[in-house]
Amino acid sequence: MKIRLAFIGAGIMNQLVHIPNFMSISDCEIVALCELREKLGKAVAAKYHIPRYYRSHLDIIDVKDIDACVVAVADELHAPIVIDLLKSGKHVFVEKPIATNSRDAKEMVKCAEKRGRILMVGYMKRYDPGCRYAKSLVSKLMVSKELGEITYARVHCYGGDWLGGIIGTSPLVTSDEPRPEVKPRPPEWMNLSEYSRYRAFLDVFCHDINLMRWFFGEPVKIVYSTFHDNTHNSVISYENFNVGFETGFIKAHFWDEELKIYFEKGWIKVKPPIPLLRNIPALVEVYSSQDRTFKHCWGKWEWAFKKEAEHFIECIKHDKEPLTNGRDALKDVKLMEKIYKRFLEMKQV
Repeated sequence: MKIRLAFIGAGIMNQLVHIPNFMSISDCEIVALCELREKLGKAVAAKYHIPRYYRSHLDIIDVKDIDACVVAVADELHAPIVIDLLKSGKHVFVEKPIATNSRDAKEMVKCAEKRGRILMVGYMKRYDPGCRYAKSLVSKLMVSKELGEITYARVHCYGGDWLGGIIGTSPLVTSDEPRPEVKPRPPEWMNLSEYSRYRAFLDVFCHDINLMRWFFGEPVKIVYSTFHDNTHNSVISYENFNVGFETGFIKAHFWDEELKIYFEKGWIKVKPPIPLLRNIPALVEVYSSQDRTFKHCWGKWEWAFKKEAEHFIECIKHDKEPLTNGRDALKDVKLMEKIYKRFLEMKQV
């Protein structure tokens, strides 16, 4: 039996990533597209031969031949749209972050669990073969102590070119219709004047918090946090080591991101690729002071976004909990709220 999918949103991520990837899965059939901008929605549906166009996700609530939805819209719209779809009995894949505040994210998780539906969040790095290799290697080293204990970790992302030329090879359908107005949905404790910076921080760098938590689990506390404009540094404490978390934005023709884990006798460094480059895995570097060697490891030539799509369909077909499920993604939002709240506390002092 094929899983029948509807797409919510006709922007870059659905056009250039999710629609092509789900179309390539034999157990999946794309039956509908919803987009508030009618000209854009109809043009994208025509390009990808999607048989039905609907203006709003509300138009498919009672449509029975849709099993699941892929939601890639403005972050603020994730919670209301996803909750509507879950209540209608549909499984949902939603782009990261799960929501712009932990209260909304919690409601999404509760709704999915109450309705017995799958809620998966688009953290593609966990499906990257290089990241998977590094995660397995770190887990083994934490037990074997071959490189000693972990002493420090550095999580760094300054962004850069996240498209990698994909628009040149896969033309983007556009229209002159204005983008739908989106109202801010900040955490309830946050002054609206802080929301723009917090939203940019959450939207991009939740990936790095998610990767950190996947490797190390849940931290103990936020020791320090500061922002200068949109540049951020914090110190996140685990039981036996600290993590330096540094983020910002740079105009560059490359992608500047890495997770570096220092042991007593070496390190492991993970460098994710430009996000939209196809079939390029993260590069993993292993340094051992004992052997005085550097080893560079590549995973299989796979696209993390495609593996992510395949995982969602597999979870629906076999009633499995996704690796990047809603409950886990809720922890990312909670932690990033704590980081920002710590900054506000320190600023007052």
